[in-house]
Amino acid sequence: MVVIEEGVEVRVARIFNTFGPRMHMNDGRVVSNFILQALQGEGLTVYGSGSQTRAFQYVSDLVNGLVSLMNGNISSPVNLGNPEEHTILEFAQLIKSLVGSRSQIQFLPEAQDDPQRRRPDIRKAKMLLGWEPVVPLEEGLNKTIQYFARELEHQANNQYIPKPKAARMKKGRPRHN
Repeated sequence: MVVIEEGVEVRVARIFNTFGPRMHMNDGRVVSNFILQALQGEGLTVYGSGSQTRAFQYVSDLVNGLVSLMNGNISSPVNLGNPEEHTILEFAQLIKSLVGSRSQIQFLPEAQDDPQRRRPDIRKAKMLLGWEPVVPLEEGLNKTIQYFARELEHQANNQYIPKPKAARMKKGRPRHN
């Protein structure tokens, strides 16, 4: 049953780590931080051992999930994310490899409240919407890296090169989403 409040049907999506071209380069999330650091030859900053896991979905997968949800009649929350987990260290190494960077991985103290595991359960989305992510991680990352490289080149031509900032701070340290 779809909840209708004041004549408006309601849908609720729980959105998990999403990345892709046109994301803000200085948003402070791990995807943009690692890509910028690798492209600029800086150290890739990993907080703690890097064994904490995250799952990343490409933006077109999220859009397709949202469209499916909006066209459905599900009023309870639905998780939209990619259940494929990667450790932060594996993710840093993958981005470094895809960029072809010689950057080193720098380990900094672990953030106190950084979750050790973050992985969405998308069974409901699969069963009720027939949705699941389809874009392979490397394919999405390559598109995002190309976009960031073009943006950096454009900004370098305008004499401004951004540095990643810790936009998502918790107790003085950026989070690994």
